[in-house]
Amino acid sequence: MLTMALELALFSALCWLLSHAVRSYAIKAQVVDIPGERSSHSQITPRGGGLAIVICACLLAIYLAQQDPSMTAWLIAIFFPASALGLFSFVDDHRPLSRRLRMLVHMSCATLFLYLLPTTSSLQIASFNIAINSLWALPFSLIAISWLINLYNFMDGIDGIAASEAICLLLGLQIIITANGAGFDQILMGLAAVISGFLFINWAPAKVFMGDIGSCFLGLVLAAIACYCSDRYHISLWSAIILLTTFIYDASWTLLYRILSKQAWNEPHRSHSYQILSRRWESHGKVVCAMLAVNTFWLLPLAMLANHYPAWGAAIFILACLPFATIGHKLKAGHKTQL
Repeated sequence: MLTMALELALFSALCWLLSHAVRSYAIKAQVVDIPGERSSHSQITPRGGGLAIVICACLLAIYLAQQDPSMTAWLIAIFFPASALGLFSFVDDHRPLSRRLRMLVHMSCATLFLYLLPTTSSLQIASFNIAINSLWALPFSLIAISWLINLYNFMDGIDGIAASEAICLLLGLQIIITANGAGFDQILMGLAAVISGFLFINWAPAKVFMGDIGSCFLGLVLAAIACYCSDRYHISLWSAIILLTTFIYDASWTLLYRILSKQAWNEPHRSHSYQILSRRWESHGKVVCAMLAVNTFWLLPLAMLANHYPAWGAAIFILACLPFATIGHKLKAGHKTQL
């Protein structure tokens, strides 16, 4: 236990140091976010700090593969496609690329992940088990994973929120695994340690933003982690989906409302619920802390319940969404008036 704690501390410290180094590079290279009318920030801030997460995650994968060669196939499936996506997104951070090219790369990396899956992961709906990489389910799986990548990018709009959500999912899954009688998982704990190192410099007021490289990388990694936990520990995929409800609902509802109200849905905006709250409360930190509380005291118990009753996972997910539906309605998320 002591050895593992020291290893986690080392990876966290390494990511913290690399985050500072990437920040210095971003300042010199003028890779910065300049506040605008639809920005949630008021200071010019360097971006692309997620590069530190990608580097440390790859080092973690190499280290764990040496410690336990039997994990190599899963480590490649989790981190190789996500790293390829991250590096592409790093280019996008420097010079914005076309939406079509971004979507093509997102879909390609999602396809690569499904191809590299060591085993079949299934999503249970009522009495049916749907293999996510089966031929007939493949198009739906690609759309779902690509949407997770994009929504994670959409939701990375205030200080610390994307890193905090990722840590919540990883530790939430670890709690469920522990409740089932297993020990600490080195991939989950190691990745949480890496992201926490970045969070020290990304917490409000952020000294560096994650950028597309970090948000897109995490979007794909978290999808892969859900499949990994499903295979290795028999954790229901619904549990991971429920733990991500904060991001899934806010991004999905806001986008749907903007499409239905015939807005330019693919243009920058700040009408997500979390963005509206950050303006009303005049604080990014308060919003993230509120999200952490909701994730801990509402979503985590429901995720544990869904793992115990996987056939009811879809119904439990709908239940998990209800508070967010109320919040989104009251805040008028997606409305033109919130731009």
